Amino acid sequence: MRAHVEMIHEDDYVWHPAELPGGQGEVLEQRFSVDEEDGSSSLMLSFTTDWSRGAGVPHADTEFFVVEGSMEYDGQTMGTWEYIHVPKGVPMAELKVAAGSRLLHWREYGPSTFDLGGERTAPASDEVTITNPADLEWASTIDRTPGPMAPLYIKMLHHNKETDFYTRLIKAPKGWEEPRLPHHPVFEEFFTLEGRTASVHGDSTAGTYAFRPAWIKHGHYETLEDTIWILRCDGVLVNLYSTDTWIDWGGTAENYDPETQSPIPSTLPVRSRKTGPWDPKLA
Repeated sequence: MRAHVEMIHEDDYVWHPAELPGGQGEVLEQRFSVDEEDGSSSLMLSFTTDWSRGAGVPHADTEFFVVEGSMEYDGQTMGTWEYIHVPKGVPMAELKVAAGSRLLHWREYGPSTFDLGGERTAPASDEVTITNPADLEWASTIDRTPGPMAPLYIKMLHHNKETDFYTRLIKAPKGWEEPRLPHHPVFEEFFTLEGRTASVHGDSTAGTYAFRPAWIKHGHYETLEDTIWILRCDGVLVNLYSTDTWIDWGGTAENYDPETQSPIPSTLPVRSRKTGPWDPKLA
């Protein structure tokens, strides 16, 4: 499974050479979240040159979302915030990306492996879908219960009706609040596209990423600006709420004064040049 990642800004991630087998061009990636068991990954891609990859078949459910710049799929040019979903084992057409573009890229339930010119290995009912959010209306959550204290607004980019896995845009107006502590029976992953939100974990600004495995409590929230996230879940997002919340930490002071918080020097040997020459018996 993936580790819990709580609101890390993209500027704090390291760039690596991108794993995009079969592609032609130079691409870097930031690895926001990786599942070392099955290869699932959430990545930011930065294209330092024009890049292209011929038609083929991915070994994972594959998604691309244009953050900046443009990409071309099967001759169709896609601009900012446009999105494509390719099911695992389903052939996709040639993909081209312009230099200077940045794309969010997800691979789910499989590694980066890609068969150039490969044939379909998934059921014929699964197909490639392209979504332009500009063609969609914002749908209010006001009629959903239990749910947020005030309405959020949704644009669904992709929804698998068999598994209920979905990727969608979420918009919250300035002043939206969620004072309760929610958690969910499915994972919740988001990237902040615009706006700013305050929470107990700190402010979330454009470029902030989080991945929460199922059952991780989080909150409380208040939007300081109109805010839009792109959010993914691997099933129905049922909100389970805690109120009158508290955090309780305690224990017996072992190497510090509990009143002054002053450290009490340890009597155990420390392997450090600062404490004198190293003792080979402690090595």
